[in-house]
Amino acid sequence: MTKTKRRDHYIPQGYLRGFMDPCRKHHPRPLFYFDIAKNRWFSKSPRQIGHRKGFYDYVHAGKMLENETADNAFLRLENDYPRIREELVATGFNRWTDHLEFLLSFMQMMRARSTLFREQKTMEGKTLLAYEIEEVYHDRNAVKLKSMTPQPVTPAFIKNRAITQMREEIQKGAAWLKDFCWALRLCESVSDPFVISELPFAIEGNSADLQEAIKHPDTLIIFPLCWQACLFGSLRRFDVEKDSFNGEDMRTSRRKYRAWAKEFILSPVQLDD
Repeated sequence: MTKTKRRDHYIPQGYLRGFMDPCRKHHPRPLFYFDIAKNRWFSKSPRQIGHRKGFYDYVHAGKMLENETADNAFLRLENDYPRIREELVATGFNRWTDHLEFLLSFMQMMRARSTLFREQKTMEGKTLLAYEIEEVYHDRNAVKLKSMTPQPVTPAFIKNRAITQMREEIQKGAAWLKDFCWALRLCESVSDPFVISELPFAIEGNSADLQEAIKHPDTLIIFPLCWQACLFGSLRRFDVEKDSFNGEDMRTSRRKYRAWAKEFILSPVQLDD
């Protein structure tokens, strides 16, 4: 039986651990969490961050859907990511392109399981109309409708549809991300790190529509791998694929995530900027 009403992490704990200061590895709450609403820093553990209760639970869906849990879609990517990140860190990210295909697949998963993706699919679901079947006539291969006027679908249908769409999006893989050129940027010190918000996968551009944005040459895809490194994607080729950011570049990166954040900022250290 699949346990429901769990603390479902829309940001995997294994990914969150990449934003811990190594000196705080054994601290019970090693991460620094800036609460946007309270405008305050707190110390938290990965277990306490980036989750919602029952976020991936199908609603009264029957055995067919309930047996196809969201965990199945996450399992391999979640399990492999910490190992690959540790390898990259240990080797100074020298062979990061060897793992690029996996990293793009992980990024696609992070986009599809995010709260933003769920909100977008929920809004789409609220526009749907459906006919309600009152009776099925198997001998005539026909149905009787309760009304000839379509009605809005139920909240349960909307949630189940959104979860299924999330799983389908992950299963598609990251083919569309392979159209982009990619570059890796590194930071110099844990005191001057890359940070994330509740939406680590970010698209910066002139269009709110994904399909339009990914075709525009000015669009920039941003995804911190850990506090030490961040991937950048663009349709334009980068002059340098791997390089370090200077102090001003790092501050600009953090300012962007602070502007995008609605819930929190996560960092290995407490920051002033």
